[in-house]
Amino acid sequence: MPPYFSVHYTFPYSTYNKSFVNDIYTMIFSQFPFKSGYWMAEKNTLEEIVSWNTSKLAKKFKLGFTQHVKHDYKQMLLESELYRHLRLYWMYESNEIVLNLILPEDDIFLDNKYLKYDSTKLVPLFNISEKIWESFGVNTIQTYHEIGAPTSYKDILDGELPSTEPFSIVSPEAYSRITDALKDKFIVRAIENGVLIIEKDKMAEG
Repeated sequence: MPPYFSVHYTFPYSTYNKSFVNDIYTMIFSQFPFKSGYWMAEKNTLEEIVSWNTSKLAKKFKLGFTQHVKHDYKQMLLESELYRHLRLYWMYESNEIVLNLILPEDDIFLDNKYLKYDSTKLVPLFNISEKIWESFGVNTIQTYHEIGAPTSYKDILDGELPSTEPFSIVSPEAYSRITDALKDKFIVRAIENGVLIIEKDKMAEG
């Protein structure tokens, strides 16, 4: 498998309701339509995947070390002409709902040597992330590469920078805790109920 780039969304569990999974999917499908189930969900319909994942989140399900992966959340592939592989999957961690949107790292780079991003490949990810932020109660939206990892919401509130490779979205409260640490390495833009943070000097035209 190729190394993956991740857009990592975290929601407080209080955001959950019976329509939450379907509502998130519907918003994402407006930009990246449903293609199929993935990894032990290939034969499932969209309705079956929605029902399964809704039930799992209702129970705050976490896969145990000895449990078979068939019991985990069902993953799906999305349609896109921009990316070779676009996958979506849920997790539950520490009273947060986690949604991951992943794609091959090579799909967003123009220049692997200098890690220059293709802005035409990033703009659709910016757009759907901003829509999700403005429509749901989101704790953080972070991006990172195969060897990276997201920063916990608690650590961000304690002043640690969110993973911003190359963008993140945080609340005004969280932003106030990290302003000094940002220095001049990032571009900052206010959006509805939040702050978009973009890594400087990594964007290139596609």
